[in-house]
Amino acid sequence: MNNFLIASGLVAAFMLVGHSTMGRKQFFLPMLEATFDPTAKRVMEFVWHMSTAALVLPPIVLLYAGFTAADAQALNYLVIYIALQFAAWGAIHLLLTTTSGLPGAVYKMFQWALFLAVGGLAWAGTTVA
Repeated sequence: MNNFLIASGLVAAFMLVGHSTMGRKQFFLPMLEATFDPTAKRVMEFVWHMSTAALVLPPIVLLYAGFTAADAQALNYLVIYIALQFAAWGAIHLLLTTTSGLPGAVYKMFQWALFLAVGGLAWAGTTVA
């Protein structure tokens, strides 16, 4: 067992559930009700569903790798990819949040911390012997 990968997979699963429930209620549905350019609205709808799809496989892969202690080189590369992807998402989100000019944005738009947690824990899991 690899506890870093299990923890990373659990945080990733938490993110997927939060995105699909709270995020849907607090962002996605109000965005669909807002009045703005219909083309931009459809693009935002696509981005929402693309984000949801992108959040589905990482928890499965990370939990599988963590519980099976599979040391296949291909699986290790996949975990490294997930770690780097989530770290990049977290860094970009943190940059956009801190430069938004919105009061308390770092706390209100806290997803950056979850992205960085998944990335950091997954990366740590690749270094466990």
